[in-house]
Amino acid sequence: MLFNSYIFVLVFMPVFLVAFMQLRRTTYGKTGRGSACKWTVVALSLIFYAPFGAKNMAVLLLSVLFNALIARKFRSVKKGGIYFAVLINVAALLFFKFWGKIPGIGFAFFPVAVSFFTFSQISYLVDMSRGEIGEFDLPDYLSYILFFPKLLQGPLMGYRDFVTSLDRAIGMEGETDWERLLRGMLLFSIGLFKKVILADTFGKAVDFGYQDAVGLGSIEALLVAVFYSFQLYFDFSGYCDMAGGICCMIGFELPANFNSPYKAVNIVDFWKRWHITLTGFFTKYVYIPLGGNRRGRARMCVNFMIVFLLSGLWHGNGITFIVWGAMHGVLFVITRLWMMREKSKNMVPAVGVAGRINHAVKVLLTFTYVTAAWVFFRAPSVGDAMTVLERVFTGGVGPIATKLSAVFQLDELWYILKVTPVMKLGFAWDFCMWLFTAVAVVVIFFMKNASEFTRTCKIGVRTTLCTVFLMLWSILSFAQVSTFLYMNF
Repeated sequence: MLFNSYIFVLVFMPVFLVAFMQLRRTTYGKTGRGSACKWTVVALSLIFYAPFGAKNMAVLLLSVLFNALIARKFRSVKKGGIYFAVLINVAALLFFKFWGKIPGIGFAFFPVAVSFFTFSQISYLVDMSRGEIGEFDLPDYLSYILFFPKLLQGPLMGYRDFVTSLDRAIGMEGETDWERLLRGMLLFSIGLFKKVILADTFGKAVDFGYQDAVGLGSIEALLVAVFYSFQLYFDFSGYCDMAGGICCMIGFELPANFNSPYKAVNIVDFWKRWHITLTGFFTKYVYIPLGGNRRGRARMCVNFMIVFLLSGLWHGNGITFIVWGAMHGVLFVITRLWMMREKSKNMVPAVGVAGRINHAVKVLLTFTYVTAAWVFFRAPSVGDAMTVLERVFTGGVGPIATKLSAVFQLDELWYILKVTPVMKLGFAWDFCMWLFTAVAVVVIFFMKNASEFTRTCKIGVRTTLCTVFLMLWSILSFAQVSTFLYMNF
């Protein structure tokens, strides 16, 4: 089930909220209250996942059953058995990502969210082997793995943090906190708007560009590359906002996973803002075990490159993803070494007007590099990626393709535009495209991120009307429901 669907918004989400809050209210102060709420979360999360089909459900249940049995028998299997179970999880993930797609095997099937529930279970087993988790608790474990707001795309949350947050949400007093509910609904509606109206519209423009990369003009190629950066941003941040909004409504604190990454001043800063919990996972379970920065700078650089190449392979099995990972890894290493040099020499950053200009230039350069790397991430081959980048410089300057501009002419905007004086102007046909681009730039580079805004804004008539407007516009655009990009990883 997808967040951006009628069945979720109009049926599943209301049922979940009512069931959780009602159960919390009616069982307040009673023994077994927490267990009842957790089993409800487990049951509804399985219902949430069920529409993806029997094959997906079978993989999920087998994975959960295997890992639950290992965790339950932890005291008898000891660390060796735990590490063997981790290897089984990694092997299963590799099979679905790579080996199952080899010609002749005939198993080209990639289970929905397999990376995320596998990583969560690896995290649980490793933390248990390190003594960070106590006795196995079945409802806690199942809630942790299956909790539907984070099941499909994360965030990758530590077991202890998850259980603490869920127990806190369950332990709240019975009366409904309407302000918290409205804040969560506002955050959910912003995320839904980002996905349905912004990300999906930019996505159609990107699809058009990559269908005929050779025929793109310079401006068109540049726009297609930038539009994919926007699509990824709004797709992923939209999901994070929706998941965060659902959790906010029940009082569950979901960790930040997306913090205005295109405002980053360098690639190190970018990875502190983009998919924050995945960065944390690779740091804790790959980078540090490899030695981190404890064995000298050369080894530190090698460890960083290993992490980024693994990140590239995690996203996909093509050479384009390895190039993407290498691009990020190389610049990350160079930037990290430069930052160490600045620190050793006590270099003072510029302040005042010069400081602001310096900051803006760094943000622009970082965004440009990240966008160029995203071209390899999106392109079907390295050749296609190079074609898009080459067309930016050699495509020539000419009018924007009609089909590219038409993508942004949503009926609800185009009908309004046609009765305004704008239609008499020469750029009228491209107006909606530039309007979407301007909105994206303002939201991405100049506004607070949605979670920060909804956490601090004053809840009143304006925010309520904003929630209703964004929700209705998004729901009316559900005719072409699309999956989230990160569900493919």
